[in-house]
Amino acid sequence: DADLLWTHDARASDDLSTLYTQAQASLDLTQGPLLRALLVTLDDGSQRLLLVVHHLVVDGVSWRILLEDLQAAYRQAPLPLKTHAYQRWAERLQDYAPTALTQIDYWCAQLPDAPDLPGADPHASLQGRHARIAHSRLDAALTQQLLQQAPAAYRTQVNDLLLTALARVICRWTGHPDTLIQLEGHGREELFDDIDLSRTVGWFTSLFPLRLTPAESLAASLKRVKEQLRGVPHKGIGFGLLQGHSALRGRVMPRITFNYLGQFDGSFAEAEGALFVPAGERAGAEQSSEAPLDNWLSIEGQVYDGELDLRWTFSTKMFDAASIEQLAADYTGELQALIRHCCQPESMGVTPSDLPLAGLDQGRLDAITVPASEIEDLYPLSPMQQGMLFHSLYE
Repeated sequence: DADLLWTHDARASDDLSTLYTQAQASLDLTQGPLLRALLVTLDDGSQRLLLVVHHLVVDGVSWRILLEDLQAAYRQAPLPLKTHAYQRWAERLQDYAPTALTQIDYWCAQLPDAPDLPGADPHASLQGRHARIAHSRLDAALTQQLLQQAPAAYRTQVNDLLLTALARVICRWTGHPDTLIQLEGHGREELFDDIDLSRTVGWFTSLFPLRLTPAESLAASLKRVKEQLRGVPHKGIGFGLLQGHSALRGRVMPRITFNYLGQFDGSFAEAEGALFVPAGERAGAEQSSEAPLDNWLSIEGQVYDGELDLRWTFSTKMFDAASIEQLAADYTGELQALIRHCCQPESMGVTPSDLPLAGLDQGRLDAITVPASEIEDLYPLSPMQQGMLFHSLYE
């Protein structure tokens, strides 16, 4: 469609940001289109392809699907079959809603009065024109340890490590024993056996609050935050269904949003013969400069080209830039320390969610003298085993 695809010739030395912003601004939520493609051919023979899709119809997982299909279509290869429609998912969520009502006490406990953040002006403008970004970065070696080695120590996921470091840094910053974080997830939870969303394009993102309470040591902090994350019912998807509930209405949401998008290297892996690689320049302004930022402080991270990069977005009208940049630097140092701790041979441990049948709390698990690496699972004694143990000890 010529109306959806814009083509343009330009010099390699040109600043293409104006073209990109025009394409971004051309979307119209009421009349359409919600999709625009811009192909720019440069005088050195290279090209730029910008794909712009409104966030209401795609999320981060959708982009992976679209990129795979685009490359398959370019090669004239058959496209994989699509999975269940977004509308079907929405209909099934209505069936799930009564189940979410049982979670109301849990979500109320996550949302006490949210304290203001240090140095923040609560009346300051959050318009995008005042946005600034600070970075927390890990080099390739530390990123590899984060992804491949560190999680094995305490049977964690990458998100557990990232959020443990965040909770420790934010608590030191605020002086409070816990911190409220608004977590963003992919939202494609396996709630229904007859629904497959693995190749469904849409905006499924879930958003929910969580109170994280770190401990004094790195090991205890990681165990505690891991269990708090495992305790979220159905990975938080029920909170969105309950936001209109009277018990939650009017409660202040956390001022900090965190979203780890995962690894993007696979979408452009040369080993898989990828036809596209990300361009070095920005893709233009994705929102109006008058649009509000998502939150007071938004942290979004991803791994690309083997390195982790977390972007701390904030308003310079609300925060002093130097304080947030220092906070991002402190986070980098805390995450590095956590990775080093997890990569030490003596650092290992299990938590109650790893061994649910045992029914043991963290203190009793920590008292087990068998190395955690040698524990596959723990089971309660059968009645006969209990009797044999009793008589053995009695005699």
